Amino acid sequence: MEIVRNFCSTLNVEYKIYSYKELFDLTIDEALQKRENEKTSSCSICGTFRRRSIDYAAKDLGADVIATAHNLDDVLQTFLINVLSGDIKKIGWMNPNSDKLFKKIKPFCEIYEAEIVFYAFSNNIPFQTEPCPHMNEGIRTEIREFFNSLENQHSGIKNNLYNSILKISQTLRDSSYKEMNLCKNCGSECTGKICSVCKMVLKLKQN
Repeated sequence: MEIVRNFCSTLNVEYKIYSYKELFDLTIDEALQKRENEKTSSCSICGTFRRRSIDYAAKDLGADVIATAHNLDDVLQTFLINVLSGDIKKIGWMNPNSDKLFKKIKPFCEIYEAEIVFYAFSNNIPFQTEPCPHMNEGIRTEIREFFNSLENQHSGIKNNLYNSILKISQTLRDSSYKEMNLCKNCGSECTGKICSVCKMVLKLKQN
């Protein structure tokens, strides 16, 4: 967090900090302690909380566009994780175009992670180098290594897959489009009666 504070101050960029504890009455560590078992990964909980936190922040700040720093490697990894977990519907949400309340853009989504790191090092831009303490719980690290190995042997394969993912995502999105409902608990958009965030928080607090 200190890196972000210092960098924003250097660039004279205003920033605001939101916490899981403030929004969900749970820190990530408290949530992990309350989960039923490790089949519910830390990435699943944190990712669900993070997406809702970003939406909340955008609404709180009066924004209509959300920009995230997901790079090409992030997109590929998330795609394969969704395929391996059988969560096909999420693939339809990966296309940058969105009909949701907040338009979401990914300015770095066609740039390799390694290129971003190289640029940061070359220009003395500080960034977080310490890995997440829970990173080995999920499969993302292994998938990252798998894609890097493929790219080393077949240059450009990541970019080819990224372009295919965009087409697959748009096709799935068009074929499975559903009118959005409002969560009965918090009022956020969802496809059912209660959104995934509220379901998760309620389940964790029951444990």
